[in-house]
Amino acid sequence: MRFSSDQIQKIGKEISSKVDGKTLFDEFSRGRYSTDASVYQIKPLGVVLPKDTNDVLKLMEYSQKNSIPLLARGGGSSQCGQTVGESVILDYSKHQNKILELNVEEKYVWVQPGVVLDHLNSFLRPYGLWFPVDVSTSSRATIGGMSANNSCGSRSLYYGNMVHNVLAIEAILDDGSLHTFDQINKNYLTTTNNQDRFYKIIDKFLNLRQKISKDIDENWPTTQRRVGGYNIDLIDPNGFNSSNLLVGSEGTLSLFNKIKLKLSEIPKNKILGVCYFDNFHQAMELTKEIVKLKPTCVELMDQNLLNLAKEIPMYAGGIKKYIKGNPEAVLMVEFIDTDQNVYEKKVKDLEYLVLNQNKKNQFSFFTDLSEQKEVFEIRKAGLNILMSMKGDKKPVAFIEDCAVSLDHLAEYTARLNEIFKKYNTSGMFYAHASVGTLHVRPVLNMKSDQDIKNMRSISEEAFKMVKNYKGSHSGEHGDGIVRSEFHEMMFGKNITNVFEEIKDTFDNKNLLNPGKIVRPFKSNDRSLMRYKSDYQTENISTHYDWSNWGQFSDAIEMCNNNGACRKLDSGVMCPSYRVTKEEKDLVRGRANTLRLALSNQLPEGSFASKEMYETMELCVSCKACQRECPMSVDMAKMKSEFLSHYYKKFSMRIKDKIISDMPRLIWLYKIINPILNKIKNFPVISNIIEKFGFATERSLPEVQNQKALKDIYNNQEISENKVILFADTFNINFENENLVYTIKVLNKFGYQAVIPSFGYDKLDRPLCCGRTYISYGQLEKAAEELNRFNDYIIKNNYFELPIVGIEPSCLLTFNDEYQSLKGIKNRDKIKNRFYLLEEFILEQIKNDKNVKSNSFSQNVLIHGHCHQKSQDRMKGLKDLLSELNINNKMIDSSCCGMAGSFGYDSKTYETSKKMAHLSLIPAINSSDENDFIVANGTSCRHQISDLSEKKGKHVSELLFKIFETVN
Repeated sequence: MRFSSDQIQKIGKEISSKVDGKTLFDEFSRGRYSTDASVYQIKPLGVVLPKDTNDVLKLMEYSQKNSIPLLARGGGSSQCGQTVGESVILDYSKHQNKILELNVEEKYVWVQPGVVLDHLNSFLRPYGLWFPVDVSTSSRATIGGMSANNSCGSRSLYYGNMVHNVLAIEAILDDGSLHTFDQINKNYLTTTNNQDRFYKIIDKFLNLRQKISKDIDENWPTTQRRVGGYNIDLIDPNGFNSSNLLVGSEGTLSLFNKIKLKLSEIPKNKILGVCYFDNFHQAMELTKEIVKLKPTCVELMDQNLLNLAKEIPMYAGGIKKYIKGNPEAVLMVEFIDTDQNVYEKKVKDLEYLVLNQNKKNQFSFFTDLSEQKEVFEIRKAGLNILMSMKGDKKPVAFIEDCAVSLDHLAEYTARLNEIFKKYNTSGMFYAHASVGTLHVRPVLNMKSDQDIKNMRSISEEAFKMVKNYKGSHSGEHGDGIVRSEFHEMMFGKNITNVFEEIKDTFDNKNLLNPGKIVRPFKSNDRSLMRYKSDYQTENISTHYDWSNWGQFSDAIEMCNNNGACRKLDSGVMCPSYRVTKEEKDLVRGRANTLRLALSNQLPEGSFASKEMYETMELCVSCKACQRECPMSVDMAKMKSEFLSHYYKKFSMRIKDKIISDMPRLIWLYKIINPILNKIKNFPVISNIIEKFGFATERSLPEVQNQKALKDIYNNQEISENKVILFADTFNINFENENLVYTIKVLNKFGYQAVIPSFGYDKLDRPLCCGRTYISYGQLEKAAEELNRFNDYIIKNNYFELPIVGIEPSCLLTFNDEYQSLKGIKNRDKIKNRFYLLEEFILEQIKNDKNVKSNSFSQNVLIHGHCHQKSQDRMKGLKDLLSELNINNKMIDSSCCGMAGSFGYDSKTYETSKKMAHLSLIPAINSSDENDFIVANGTSCRHQISDLSEKKGKHVSELLFKIFETVN
């Protein structure tokens, strides 16, 4: 390290006094920013979230005066170590994310560097335009990062790389001057003031280009995919786009202030051919023939990747639906054309090529755009699917960007496999067959000295082979730490010397992202890696069984920092990040913090610390990461596990004690909630309530009288067909009308509902899933509650009875925590099937096609409960409504923000509101007044009621209306 702890704190204080944006120089924040999606880990000096250009200019000035390195960062998903270093990191993603100017006629847009690609394309879609460099990380990749990397995307064969689609960059140079790098004509040098800094740069580059003209002819890659080094080959004395100098420079030459992009029209007609090959080598051989049909892309998935994808809930359905048989390779080939006859002929020609090559090959094609998108989502997730492998051995990125011509592609892959055998490993292939860039990752253990040596040897042998093919060792994801040191081997000494001159022309003090592209770090320097030679993790005692991963720390290490949790526009995760846009509030940020603590890379005692609590505080345990994180990093369980340790060291707040112990304290709720609701707005009382942890903006739910429920229950007809109605703590006490509706609906289908606490054995209180205990880490108490359930089933010999629940978070506990929580007895004896109400009714309807229902003319709007989404259990409700011919639509929303008690907490009330207002509340407020809004979660209904103009209803009420008068 160049800087001591005292120096770092001094730097932090000085920078904090100069900028308006948030500064993060504490150990926890520095740890969270020490990694990207590569194998490297270098702790930064600190982090700044610059608010505007003025902040960036102040940082540049401070950097130059004090020799402090700067490193610009967007999504932090770089796979080569570009965005880690002992520097002050500028995180552009929170504030510098505006779309500045759109010109539809001339098809260009100016954006700030922190704009995310998917957000940009969402903005452009109504104009019939898009930015076509469609990288697989589009949900979190920023335009600044893509420009710095010279990203390519799946369709680069047709649209080109970033360097072909960036029209101009307004850059901040090391002297604080702003210059626009754009198109330069031939006469520029004769008409410009030669004292200008920009002029001097251009003049210097023209001279350097001429100086190494012969070397470029001899050593420069001939493939389209070549992003290594600086783009010196594109400098032309007859005129060129000077932004080409900055694209692909990885933040080593300047900081980007704004970027001008060339836009394309959204294709009106697309067709996707999917080719299933019995032989991988034959697929590679045929690629060069396929490209002659002029597709927009040819994307590869190999058998290893497909087999892994089958094990991931998020992709298993797509594999089953779209992949035929068990192919060794699948090629996805897309065609676009305004003339439908043209692209349909191309698909027929493609089918002929594939089936004529080998009778065992198969072929499909898709014209429906939604189906095409589903197929492409599997390929886009290639990296994440690969990284889902459990254990220390993972597919490692270091030769995955090699690009060769299609004439050499089959031979190249065959020779690579021979190299892998030599080092007792194997590789997985996927991605861009159309341009000869196959992302291939050998499986290595980066905690092993031997495998790190193997990594180096494989690199050298692979790059030597690529050089012989006149290919590129860096074909898409950039250079960073992992490839920069091989530039001299690939380009020769003269060209690498020129790269150094380019760097020095821009950044004479070597303060902009040092160690990348020129004067590089060693790629196999283990001191720079995430798993350093002394890496060890603490094996703590746990309440959940993590043995499927090894131990608790192994489950945490599944996070590979790819940043899928940073998405803002689709799915659910990560709700708190969508509000704060801060690394701390990501699944990735939390996982990194846990990993660093358990491996003793944070101050002693950090695991069960106040700082760790702050890291976890805004996690609402929505469980979306369980499904939407390709590695299934289950942060909800991890938070619960953490809290179980934290509360052994620190006492719980009064509010947390009361809510966690809700199943046993209903008598107290019955007394105090009505009183608090009446007096909570008196100033003195309000302050006291806030100190206890309750948000006075909320009304606390009041315990209902159960007479009506008991009357309905006791008046049921006795039937041999019984179901256990899991009357959860929330509904039986606060909204028991939903249980009334449920009983009536079950009775309509000939079932008698059994509510355990109302049964002949008269339990002292209702059965409970332990959800409130789980949420607060009181896992021994949660196990006690689940054991009460097991005891009830066993005592009454109810093993055959279906169990129907109406609160998703409670019923689905039996599919989730119940399966892995330690201390649960007789779990193996419980064979009952667990249904949400709508799933149970759907099954009855499917078994009896003559079921009659009332007509229901209202449109149904559905807000899905997070836990239902995470376990893919929304399907039952959607299918039921479709079976009943009821118009319905899912609200595209993340977590409602209430999340159990999260929205009642005085510390998190505002965040809760902001979560709701991201999409849920606007969608409800803009819906038709006659729409029936279904929200199955108790918390969701309360949030909708509190913050919108309408009421959410449980599906039981909807079903009651549909079946109430039917005989």
